[in-house]
Order: sequence, then C-alpha cells, then structure tokens
Amino acid sequence: MKTIDDEKQNAGAQAPKPSRTSRFLHGVWLGYANQALMLLGGLWLTPFLLHRIGQHDYGLWLVGTQVLMYLGLLDIGVVGLVPREIAYATGRSGGVESATDLPLMLGQAARVVLYQTPVVILAVSVAWFLLPASWQGFRGAIGLTMAAFVVTFPLRIFHAILQGLQDFRFVGQAQILIWIVSTTSIVILVLKGFGFYALAIGWVVTELLSAASAIYRVRSRFPTVWPHRLPPLPLSGLFRYLGRGFWISLSQIAAPLMGGTDLLIIGRLYGPSAVVPYSCTRKLIQVLQNQPNLVMQVASPGLSELKTGAPRERISGAITALTQAMLMFSGLVACVALAVNRSFVTWWVGPSLYGGATLTVLIVIEMLVRHWRTTVVYSAFCFGYERRISISSLLDGVVTVSSALLFVWWWGPVGAPLGSILGACATTLPANLYALKREIGASLATLIKPLWPWFWRLSIVLTGALAVNLRLRWPNFLGVAILASAAGLVYVAVMFQTGRDSALGTYLRPRLMAIWKRFFVSAPLLDDVQ
Repeated sequence: MKTIDDEKQNAGAQAPKPSRTSRFLHGVWLGYANQALMLLGGLWLTPFLLHRIGQHDYGLWLVGTQVLMYLGLLDIGVVGLVPREIAYATGRSGGVESATDLPLMLGQAARVVLYQTPVVILAVSVAWFLLPASWQGFRGAIGLTMAAFVVTFPLRIFHAILQGLQDFRFVGQAQILIWIVSTTSIVILVLKGFGFYALAIGWVVTELLSAASAIYRVRSRFPTVWPHRLPPLPLSGLFRYLGRGFWISLSQIAAPLMGGTDLLIIGRLYGPSAVVPYSCTRKLIQVLQNQPNLVMQVASPGLSELKTGAPRERISGAITALTQAMLMFSGLVACVALAVNRSFVTWWVGPSLYGGATLTVLIVIEMLVRHWRTTVVYSAFCFGYERRISISSLLDGVVTVSSALLFVWWWGPVGAPLGSILGACATTLPANLYALKREIGASLATLIKPLWPWFWRLSIVLTGALAVNLRLRWPNFLGVAILASAAGLVYVAVMFQTGRDSALGTYLRPRLMAIWKRFFVSAPLLDDVQ
C-alpha cells in the first residue's frame, strides 16, 4: 500500500527536470531583477539616509560593513568550494538524486566551517575591542551586527548548497523578498528615530532571513543531500579542505589590488582634487560593468557539472558560448557608456568634473579586458585550477599596482586604467587561457577565433560611440536616455547575426523559439534561422 510520502516522491520523479540552460536563464534574469531593484532603491535610499541620520553616521556605517567584509575572508575559501564540489558530484552521478556521496561531502565541509567559527569569534571580539574611541557611541549597534555575523557565519554553507544545486529561481526570489523586508524595516526604524541602530537592525534582518530561507529550502526541497548527523573528519581531510580553500581566499585578497588602488595612487601623486573628476568619469562605467559578471557567477556550477562527464567538444562549446555571452553584454555596456558618459557626467555633476574622452576610452577598454579575464578565470576555476588562479591573480595585482603607479606618474590619471589593462594581459589572461587549452585539448587560436566576429564589429560601433561622445552633449536626463537607447539599439542590430550564428546562438535559439510561439501563432522569422 502506497503511503503519501511515496506518492509525493513518485510525483516528484515524474516532474520534468529543468535543463542547465533553463536554470541558468532563470538565475540570470532574477539576478538582474534583484540588481535593478537594489539600484533603483539605492538611488532613493542613500539621500534619505544622509538626510535622516547624517553624513558622518552613514559614512561610519559604510566603514563598519567593510570591516565585516574582511572578516568574511576568515573562512579561507571553504564555503566558496562547496558549489563546485556539489556540481562535480551531481555531474558524476547524473543528478542530485543519485549523488549518494553528497551527504558525506557536505557534512565534512560543515565540520570545517564549524572548526573555523571559534577563530571567527576571536577575530570579531578583537575587532570590537579595537574600535576607535570616536566610535564609542556606536559600539552597541556595531556589536549587534558582529554578533549576527558570528551566528550566521557557519550557516552560509546552506546558501552555497543552493548555488551548487543551481536552484537559482528560489535564490533570486528569496533575495528580492528579503531586500524588500530589510529596506522597509530600515525606513520604518529611521522614521521612528532609531538612527544608526536602524541600519544595524536592517543588516541583521537580511543575514538572518537569508540563512533561514536557505536552511528551509535545503531541508524541504533537497532533504537527501544533508546528513542526519555530521560525519567525522580526519585530520588529512581537514588539511585538504583548508589547503584548497586557501587558494580561493588568496584570490579574494588579491581583488583589492586589481580594482581598488587607482584612487589611492591618483590621490597620493596628484592630491584629492584630482581624484574627483577621475571618479566621476568612471562612475557610470563602474556601475554598469558589474552586470555582466552575473552571467559567469550563475553559470559556474553548471560548467563544473559538465566537466565531470561531458565530452571535450561539448565543454569547449559551453565555454565559448559563455565567453560570447559575457563579451556580448560587455560590448553593449561599453558602447552605451562611451556614447553617453560625457553627457551623463555633465548632467550629474557638471562639465568641470568630466575627465575627458581619452580617459573614458581607456576605462572602457579596461572593462572589456577585465570581463574577458573574468570568463577565463571562472572557466579555469570550474576545472580545479584554483592554485593557478590565485598565483596569477596575485601577480596581476602586483603588475597592476606597480605599472599604474608608474603610468600615473608619467601621464596622469589616464595611466590608472592602462596599468590595469597591462596587469590582466600580462598575467591572468595568458596563464588561465593556457590552462583551458590544456584542459579541453584545443589550441589558443581555437579558443580565441570565435571572438573575432564580435571584436571587429565592436570596434566599428565603438568608433561611432566615440564620435557621439566628442560631438554631442545633452546634459539632461532625457538626452542621456535618448543617447543610451540609440547606442544600445545600434549595437544590438550590428551584433544580432553574430550572436545568432555563434555558439551562443545554439543555446538561445530554442528558448527564443519557445518565447515566440508562446505569444504568436507562428514563428516564421525564427523558423528561418534554425
């Protein structure tokens, strides 16, 4: 006689399993919806907080959250390994239902995180006692956030599990809902006069709800992956986890060298006044350049899963498609930013704070190179090259800082993006391209050749965008919106055939067909491109 649980399991077994591409697309669009919501909310929330709690308190809060970010590096990259290890396990066994080794692997990873927790408690306690005397009135609120950080530190593994299982739809929906709840609580508490405590409580709400939602999802949707009790962890296993995670942590430490030293160098050589036009000229590109990175963040678990059982030709095709997707999006950002940046900065802060077309072009090229580097590094990480990535990233940071220091001394602020371009092209790009070449058994020319149709078309569109930058200046919101829309439409029109006929097109065409047939009776245009 069948039980209710048996019927539920049978029903679940009959449900169609979403493909990797479907899970990827769900993760991407929900991620962008979340980022758009945060961006629009932040445009309103920042001046609201500055007006209600003051610039000093808000700036103090920003510094405090940076301290928590650095404390997060104490996990030595162990949690960062979990999504990839889950993808390996599900790829080897053909699915999460057959991955019988997942409970042991996740239980041992959880033990490693628990062993790290006392170190985190000690570090957080030291940080709290060493707070400057000027922060005395905020020690209670900061202590509240630090306590929540300690409590949720070992629970981050559940969010990593959802990432590895590619449950992106739930993750995206939960993030949007949690952001709404947290932001609403901050606004209400600020209006009630809680001041600095409102920010602290809002941060605590975010962390606790994120942990609770991830735990609930894992235990209810994927009950077989979590062990009933944590398995023993031999000393050799502990050192293996810490050793592999160390390289990931090293890459995280190298990140500020690659992307956070330009303002310090310019300020040190030319004074704080020179930093302002550089920062304002870079602002729009800096905001937009974070969007393409989501593509690789969402795709990495699926790529790791492919590595365990797919043939090299399919892996090579997936890497090529992801690279094309990343650079297609990056090219769109580049064209829009180059066309409108002069008008945007003039409208936003005034023409005197625009750093010029040369600086804008170099920042755009730096963004394109760094996005290509991101695709190569993520792909290499999915194949287990964390040591190579860490070493090359450290070298990238050293070359970027040293060359930027020299170039800024010679040529002024335009030398900062030049140093970053040199750092990526001399270290992480060649080192990790070589790793991919060896992994999939292809030549460097085979890896780079599919990018050529995109590159030469992009060069033409960027030339036109530069001409718009030099000749047109519409310093108002409507003008910026018109220029951005026009640049985007031109780019899409020029790149449409390239995207359709590329490796990326083989993944997108079936999804576009499904969307077209859902809203129209027939699809003659898309039938022609099959």
